Order: sequence, then C-alpha cells, then structure tokens
Amino acid sequence: MTYTRRTVLALLGVGSVSAFAGDAAADARSDDGETETGSSARQWNRDVDANGHSLSELGELDVQHVYTSARDADVVVWRDEAGVFHADGPDGEVASGDGVVPVTRAAIDGLTDGRTSKEKVVVASPGEVKEGDGSIELPSYTVLDAPVTLSVPDGEAVPPVVRAEGASQIEVESLVVEGPADMGVRLTSCSEVRLGDLRIVGVRSDGVRIDGRGDAPRSTDIQVDRVYVEGNDHHAFETYGVDRLQIDQVIGVDPASCVVLLNDTTDTTVNSIVGLEPGVPAGYATFRVANGAHDITVGEVVSRGGARGVFGVSECYDVTVGEVNIEGAAEQGILIQNCRNVTVQGGVVKNTNGDGVRIDSRDDGEQFPAEGVSVTNLRVYDDRDDPQQAWGILETGPNTNNNRIVGNDVRDAATEGSIRTFSNTTVVRDNVGGGFASGEVTLSSGDSPAARVEGVRSSDYASVPGSVEAPEDFEPSALDLRAKPATGGTSATYSWESYFEWDGGDGVWDLVFEWRTDPGSDIDVDYVVDKTR
Repeated sequence: MTYTRRTVLALLGVGSVSAFAGDAAADARSDDGETETGSSARQWNRDVDANGHSLSELGELDVQHVYTSARDADVVVWRDEAGVFHADGPDGEVASGDGVVPVTRAAIDGLTDGRTSKEKVVVASPGEVKEGDGSIELPSYTVLDAPVTLSVPDGEAVPPVVRAEGASQIEVESLVVEGPADMGVRLTSCSEVRLGDLRIVGVRSDGVRIDGRGDAPRSTDIQVDRVYVEGNDHHAFETYGVDRLQIDQVIGVDPASCVVLLNDTTDTTVNSIVGLEPGVPAGYATFRVANGAHDITVGEVVSRGGARGVFGVSECYDVTVGEVNIEGAAEQGILIQNCRNVTVQGGVVKNTNGDGVRIDSRDDGEQFPAEGVSVTNLRVYDDRDDPQQAWGILETGPNTNNNRIVGNDVRDAATEGSIRTFSNTTVVRDNVGGGFASGEVTLSSGDSPAARVEGVRSSDYASVPGSVEAPEDFEPSALDLRAKPATGGTSATYSWESYFEWDGGDGVWDLVFEWRTDPGSDIDVDYVVDKTR
C-alpha cells in the first residue's frame, strides 16, 4: 500500500483548492444567489439553520456531554514507492523518514501546540516497527487511526506500540499490531479515552493494558469498542486501577492468561467476552475479576477450553454476569472465591474437568468470605463418554455463607453429585435434577417408618475440603422436601407424610417417611431435599 503525494492531498481534502480561486468562482456565487446559468443556488453568506440554531447561535448548543467522532485527518502518514514514509498536512510535509513509528510520532508532534480540541493522525501505509523506534506516544487531544498492519519482526525488542501517560481526550480509532512487541496498547493515568477497533497478534505481554496504581493517578472514563487479541504471552485485555470503563466486545484466542482481567476496577460494563483456550496451564480464565474490583456488569461470557470460564477472587464484590456459555474448561467452569455479591444469571456450563461451578472461601487468612453469591438458571451437565465433572455445583468452606443456588438444571451434571453445600445459610431450591440432597427411596408396605434416609444433612459435609461436622443447632424447618412416585407406581390408593429427625448419636438429620394410607405394596419415590433459608 503505497501512495503518491497527490493522492494524500486528496485524502486531506486540499487537492482541489485551486478550483475555487479566481473571479470565475466568485461570480458563480453572486450575492443574489443566482449563478451565471440562472439556476438557483444558496447565497454563499446566507444564514444556515443548524438543527434549530443559526450559525450565529451555535454557542447556545450544549456540547459538553455529547460524543462526536474526531474530524477528518489533520496529518496523513504514508509510504511512497521508494519505501520512504511521509507525514503530510494541509500546509505541506511535516516529516519523512524510513520508519513508520518515528514519522507517526513526528506527525503527532506537528499537531497544534496547546490544542483544546482533538486532532487526528491517520497512518495509511503498513510498516515495520523495529528495535529503537520507541512507541507512538499520544498526548492529550490526539486521535490515532492506524487500520494498516504495524508488524514487529521476530527478535526485535520493541516497547508497547501505542503508549499514553497522563493524557486525556485521546482516541485510537483503529490499530493492527502483529509480532512480539511488549504490548499493543499501554495507557497509564489517562482519562476520557476511546479505543475503537483493535487487532493485536503475538505480543509478548498484554494486548491492551490500562492502569493507574500505586502513586500514579487512576485511569478514568474509558470507552472500548472491539478488541481482538491472539497468541499473546499474557492477558488479552487487563486493567488495574480504572474507574468507569465501558467495553463492547473483547475476543481472545489462545492468550497465555486471561481474555479480560479487571483488577481494582470499578463502575464497569462489558457487553461480550469471548475466549478460546485461555490461561493454560496458569489457571486463569476467559473473564476474571481480582484485587477488589467491584460494581461490574458483564452481558455474556463465551469460553471454550482453557483453564476456566469465569473466575472471581481477592475480595471483589457487586459483580453480575448475565449469561455464560462455557465448555471444556480444564478446571472449574466458574470459580467464585473470596468474593461477595456475585451473580451468575444463567446459561450453560458443560464438560469441564473440575466442578461445573465452585463457590469457595480460601483458608489463607483472608477475612473476605464467599458471601451473597447467587447462581440461577444455569444448565450444568457433562455428556462425554467419559464424564469428568466431579460436582455440578459445589460450595466449600471454611467461611462461606448466605449464598443462593436456585432454579438450575443439574441433570447429568457430575460424577460425584449434582449439588453439595457447606453453609447452613445457603439457600438451595427449585433445582431440576438435584438439591441439598436427592435420590430414590423405597417406601415399604407394612413398615413404620415406611422409609428412612439417613444423614441428609451430614452428607453435604463429608469429604469436602475445609468442611466441619454438621452443627446440631441446624434447624430442620429450613429443609423442604420435593417428592413424587417414581415411574411404574401402583393403581392402589396411597399417601404419605414426611419429616426430618435429628439423630443425636450420629450427629445427623434423617429424612423419614410414614404411611398415611398404606397401598399394600412397596412404592419407589424420587426425592429432592431443598434448603429454603
């Protein structure tokens, strides 16, 4: 992709300026609005209505909070047939040289000093980014549009291709980076930023990193449209110390760590996160929150393979994920650990090699238990010939409490069991295929009781990491039974009643069935024990 100077001037909108010079042009736009041929034309100095405002009243418009795209390019960076890069503006050449990055940096330096409105540099020709070129640095009120490929040769030590620190009102409308640069984009302590369409392949660390931590001011008010990152050596998109972030979509293919990692990040909305093979063997996830991130909403997470689909850790809170589609994770599909008020509203988790969902509090001195976690409307299953999911939904201690596992479908969820909980305070109800305890029992005709299921409470504690013995003060009124005859019942009249009985010797609660109307033959009953509060 090479250009001629004439083509670039046309891109800048200055190639035909001379056509309007001279008396003929002036005569064609006479004061009475008539051209030489008599056709009607707008008078050149006529007042023009601008959405209800005359040009003289544009100051009345409130544009303080209105987002508009930057104007057309102020400088175009292009390569001629000899391989030389040029930076041209309406007033002529700004810079030239052999490297696309130095010439682009010179083009930015050539924009208006002390500007208070955005000015744009367009990179129109691809080029190589080499060791010693440095980064494309963005000061305040700068727009970069680089839809062409900026490639980094193997073996070159190249810093982040685009860099900004302490800047505000900046944009990267488009950017394509391929090769082992340190990062694609690195922003530190920046505000009022827009990243448009970014494609970053093969960088050595993060595809995009936005931060502001330690003594550096936090980054704020960041808008991201679409980011695609492939084959990088760390996270596809990472933040640390960011407030007010809005993302449309991030796609990560085979990143060494997360697709999206939000550290110490607040007031964030993400529409879609899509990941293929994230974080193996590092244990990361397609979507991860960590280090106190909070007030975050994600519309959907789609994850294939990798270590995990969704992972919350390290004292994060007030996080909502609308829908998940997670398949083939090497560890848990979803792991919520030492986080509060995390909600997963629905979707599918299937064919993981760990638990479908695990809610956990690590016993490592952290005083921030998994609490207020809600998992609802989730389908969890393993349909492989050799199922590997141990538990569909597993809650473990030692301090986990006040969580909700409601309205999920856990049929064929796991090899060990569908649902297992740790806390007395966790609500388990209305789940299809499992509950606090579930199974099939035979009610024997002529016996009293008709059936006893021993240890429906203690079974949730046995062999669970961090668990304790079932507490004697657990109230049976918190338990609720759903039971129905299994297939192939009898035509005789029958009815039963059930209750929970404390076995003090073994320290467990038993489920007991008694006949009210004995049918004269045995009845098989499917039962699910819920914990309603």
